[in-house]
Amino acid sequence: MLDVDAQRLSPAGGRAYRRGGGRPADPRRPLIIAGAFAAAIGLGVAIGLATAPADTPAPRTAPTAAPLAELQPPLEPSAWEGSRQPGTAHQMKVRPVDRRAFSVSLTYALREAGVAGLTADDVVIPQGKLFYGAVEGADSATDEYWAVGLAQVTGVTAAPPNPQVWKRVGNGPWKRIAQGARACDGLPTGLFTAWQGRPPLCSGA
Repeated sequence: MLDVDAQRLSPAGGRAYRRGGGRPADPRRPLIIAGAFAAAIGLGVAIGLATAPADTPAPRTAPTAAPLAELQPPLEPSAWEGSRQPGTAHQMKVRPVDRRAFSVSLTYALREAGVAGLTADDVVIPQGKLFYGAVEGADSATDEYWAVGLAQVTGVTAAPPNPQVWKRVGNGPWKRIAQGARACDGLPTGLFTAWQGRPPLCSGA
């Protein structure tokens, strides 16, 4: 009699029983699980936003590379090509393209040091304030070209210390490699013979 009454109550009373068991199935259970899952996601997002840094620093812009065409002017045929004596120094004539390369290389060196807005036109090596020479290598690829000069820079509060020394190996680009009171100490001593003495501008004058 009890079994019959229980089966009769199922459709009318709205309570369903799981097949093969005596515990009723709750139709709201899927909704409860979905709600709990959504609440967990929302909590995770809230924690992430709360712990994120307030200000993300902007990435630093890398310095613009110097134009290689201006730093690497074509070389003229060397006078010693047919009779090389490695280590021999020669005085060289300064060409306009070389003088421009010195200005460009120093400009971009100063930009990397934090001087903004500087152009090669702001960097001038005055006439009579530049010595240029070469030292023979075993071949044209190892010939070394050197220059030392005084630079005048406009548009900066503190001018770079003079003198400036540049170097070029073979057909590579000119690079500013030294500056200041001891910059000439790195020059090949044979150049002083070719220049008929240590240049007075090596003292910054």
